[in-house]
Amino acid sequence: MLVYLLIILVLCASGLRVAKKNEFFSDYLSKEQTTAINGIFVLLVFLSHAITYIELSGPLDDAYLTLKGYLRQLIVASFLFYSGYGMLESIQKKGMAYVKSIPGKRFSKVLLHMEIAVALFLLTDLAIGKHYGLKTTLLAFTFWESIGNSNWYIFAILWLYLIVFVSFLVCRANKYVGTILTTALSLVYTYLMIRAGKDSWWYNTVILYAAGMWWSLLKPQIDRFVMKNDVVWFLTVGVLFVPYFICYTRRDTHLAWYYLWGVLFMALLVLLTMKVKFGNDILQWLFSVYILQRIPMMVFTKLGMTDHRYSFVTLSFIATLVLAVVFDTLLEKLDGAIWGRGKAPLPAPEGKVEST
Repeated sequence: MLVYLLIILVLCASGLRVAKKNEFFSDYLSKEQTTAINGIFVLLVFLSHAITYIELSGPLDDAYLTLKGYLRQLIVASFLFYSGYGMLESIQKKGMAYVKSIPGKRFSKVLLHMEIAVALFLLTDLAIGKHYGLKTTLLAFTFWESIGNSNWYIFAILWLYLIVFVSFLVCRANKYVGTILTTALSLVYTYLMIRAGKDSWWYNTVILYAAGMWWSLLKPQIDRFVMKNDVVWFLTVGVLFVPYFICYTRRDTHLAWYYLWGVLFMALLVLLTMKVKFGNDILQWLFSVYILQRIPMMVFTKLGMTDHRYSFVTLSFIATLVLAVVFDTLLEKLDGAIWGRGKAPLPAPEGKVEST
């Protein structure tokens, strides 16, 4: 897997720009920059899913396994954080009109797209002779269960859309009250997932959606303070790294530590992008590969290709890219036929980050 990590590093280094002394990138949360960052993590998510089908052994795999063990569920942290940031940016710009559009413009379109994706997984299961019970299959269309698709993220993002809608509808789009309510209801969501007996990855990063909204809320103050000069920037990074390290060492002891670890991880990542810009066009194009990536993996596993792991991973990625292009093209046409407009942004990494 070291080969694939090196490829990711090359993609990150290509087009990389570093701000000059005492200068910063004011567009560090632009759509281009956030989608590039998400592109990096989409590649890591792809590898994380791929290794569930193949056996890793040997020293060349150690570097990847070390990185995977370090990141854990924070591999999806940027998806939630940037989506939350973009959501509040849109609400601040468009007010109640945007809030009222969430059920139709966001929720309904994403739900339809993901239901189609689940149907494709069902067809793939039937084609390769993999059968799930009727209950599991039906629940898969609610994203409560999986028939091969990655379901927890879609389940969470749909509920987060509804949480934001209710929160800001109640407070009439007051950005402070709405963000507080969203944070509180995100904690309620976490509690309910724990009570339902769901695995920790169903809820241990959900708070990052609200964290992204808080960054949007406080961005003017943060920028004025941190972007004074490089000394202030370095001191801010240094001060945050101390609690970050503490949370990292205690992340397995309590969910609160895990939450704080995730928030500080994203804070440090966002601070980094104030000084470093990832400008690779390929990274900005990669967010669509997440939805269907397991379909090629399932098919190639059925064909007995898992013993040839490099061929398996490479062909799975190429096939996923092809599927993603076809899938996105068809969805855009479907959206145009139903809603009369282009395809709505899907929740990262399934699609583009909310407009900023």
